[in-house]
Amino acid sequence: MKCAMSPLRMLAFMAAASLALGDKTGTPVERVVNLLKELKDKLQTDEKVEKRIYDKYACWCEKTTERKAGTITEAQEDLRSYGTAILSLKGKVATLTSEIAALSAGIKANQEAQAEATALREKENAAYMSETAEMKQALAALEKAITVLVGATIQAKNGGEALLQFRTEATAAVRSVVDSLPTASGLSTSQLAQLTEFLQDGQSASYMPQSFTVQGILKDMYDTFAADLEAATLAEASANTKFEDFIAIKTVELKDMEREKAKKEAEKADAEVQLADTQQLYDDTAAQKEADIAFFDETKAACQAKHEEW
Repeated sequence: MKCAMSPLRMLAFMAAASLALGDKTGTPVERVVNLLKELKDKLQTDEKVEKRIYDKYACWCEKTTERKAGTITEAQEDLRSYGTAILSLKGKVATLTSEIAALSAGIKANQEAQAEATALREKENAAYMSETAEMKQALAALEKAITVLVGATIQAKNGGEALLQFRTEATAAVRSVVDSLPTASGLSTSQLAQLTEFLQDGQSASYMPQSFTVQGILKDMYDTFAADLEAATLAEASANTKFEDFIAIKTVELKDMEREKAKKEAEKADAEVQLADTQQLYDDTAAQKEADIAFFDETKAACQAKHEEW
């Protein structure tokens, strides 16, 4: 340590002070020797005190810098761990976002497929109802006309006014059949011509032969319409069963996708919370690390300067 006054100057000062005070104990040389001894003892005492103070400071420097170095190393390890976790969570969020988007697209496609199938089924059912209504109307007219014609044929043997009445009824019944025929009746041009001729010649002598011919045509038509109605009903039942099966499958798929989407949305929300928390820990740790490094550098520089001074 540097002193404010050199030992020689101190000695001269103390000797002059002793002589000025008229200290008569011993010779001047003895007095100087005593003063030197006293000065030595004082210097040694001061040096010990300063040594203890420095040792305490040096010990504090060592412990403090060592502790801060450990804290900085620990922070670096934490930052690596947080960084890895952040990358993992970002990847998880991105994956879940993609999966949710795919599920959303699947849900939309499912709903559209159900809506399209429902619209088509409704259209087909409406066509079936319209077609079968015409068939049923035509079958009722055919059945009535056949009954009337058969009755007219029986009455033809008796003649008289009853025959005329049955002819009138038969003509009206056949006309009702013609009027109620569906657009796609399946009648040939020849058959239609025979029906038309029967309607025009209801009172002529050729009534009976025409009646038998018309009965045959009407019975064939009845059998054809009955078979067509049965086939249409079976086709409608089959189409409706397929539709219901399709909707049932799509409904299960839709519920599964909606449940899976809700699950992944919950996972994504949880991952985003974890990501935000981990990012905050990373930022806080990085800021604290920078502060610890600054404190470490300042403390180390101060301790080094003190060591050089000592």
